[in-house]
Amino acid sequence: MRSGFTATRHPRARFSGSVEDMPPLAAVTGSARGRIELGPVLVAGHRVALRTTALSDFQDWRAIRLRDRELIEPYWTSSALSWEQRHSRSWWIREFLRQRRARAAGRAVQLSVLVDGDFAGQCTLAPIDPRNHSAELGIWLDSRRAGHGVGTVAGALTTDFGFQALGLHRITAPVCVGNHSARGASARGGMSLEAVMIRALSVGGQPRDHELWAVTADTAPTGGYVTALIASGTATERISVHPPSAFSRMAEHWRAVRTAAPLSVLLIAARYYLGAPLRRDPANTLALPDGLYTHDTGNHPISLRKHQSRLRSRRAASTRYEITAARRPLGNLLVDTAGPHPRLTLELSPDPADTKAAATALQLLIDYTRDELRLDRVEAFLDPAATHLPAIAEAAGLHREGVLTGARVGPDGRFRDVELWAAI
Repeated sequence: MRSGFTATRHPRARFSGSVEDMPPLAAVTGSARGRIELGPVLVAGHRVALRTTALSDFQDWRAIRLRDRELIEPYWTSSALSWEQRHSRSWWIREFLRQRRARAAGRAVQLSVLVDGDFAGQCTLAPIDPRNHSAELGIWLDSRRAGHGVGTVAGALTTDFGFQALGLHRITAPVCVGNHSARGASARGGMSLEAVMIRALSVGGQPRDHELWAVTADTAPTGGYVTALIASGTATERISVHPPSAFSRMAEHWRAVRTAAPLSVLLIAARYYLGAPLRRDPANTLALPDGLYTHDTGNHPISLRKHQSRLRSRRAASTRYEITAARRPLGNLLVDTAGPHPRLTLELSPDPADTKAAATALQLLIDYTRDELRLDRVEAFLDPAATHLPAIAEAAGLHREGVLTGARVGPDGRFRDVELWAAI
């Protein structure tokens, strides 16, 4: 059997429509918030299916991840907790509630992978970016199920669901450099390598470089990825199943409640939801200054002043700085703190005479994040059509890492490519 497939559309195709041409984003409208069941698909003699993660998955989830620790932990998000602490029943319940809350808000979808009916791993689409119709794909599998096409089919089911049911335009997968199995899975899943991000994520206890793989809806094979896998011979067929009766669903729900230790669930849920108003949104924990000031070599003042809007929500993750040099406006810097690293959008003067002053202002903000906030990475999105911005970014100490296809929705409602730059 072949391990991959060939898309039926040109790999360099670009989406020529706008957001209005996309299907409604179901993750936001609520139509995808009910129980999700995908598949089953027959692969290598095994039935592979996905469903919404349940509390009753705990015992299997814990057993697999403790057994496969040496394979998973080096590429898993770092934590101050030990591996055993991160796989306790109380941690599982809190994480389940957190994912449930994120799903209700349209920010995440978490699915369990079932092989012949048994729990064998998870697939996630998180975080979901409703504005830009994008999401990040994550997959982990029981090592005993790896190498038989199970991961490829699980990824295909999730990707098809993201494009067809959720109305996403772009799905990405950050892969730690050196994680050869994940790199191969991304390539087999139809993704393209777009960038190498230096010190992008902390995994296994230290910041590591990550490759960014991505696929967009316009380059997906006609009929979806599962159909393409069946045509290539990687998967055999879709299996028709009859939906379970209401009685069967009630019995399954009752079994899940008993398995999950209801008293523990109630106590932890009460503490979780009572503490929710006190928890700060991670996107708003960066202490960005109201203003920054310096002088150029001619002793002319350069300033960044935070734009104060009466309409701005307290939970907003974006901050706008207005830049002036010798009291002349040079444009704006937008700081988005929703992701793991601050991300800048540059709206700066194209006048070559302003390049040096604009770079000084940009570097001033980057230096603040390093020296005061102790951050080791700041990212910037540049519009490829703004040909004056690379000179400013380079002068401020940023380095180009790649081009992200259809990653942003422009003012005209069309999906646009952006250049990814970063300061390390």
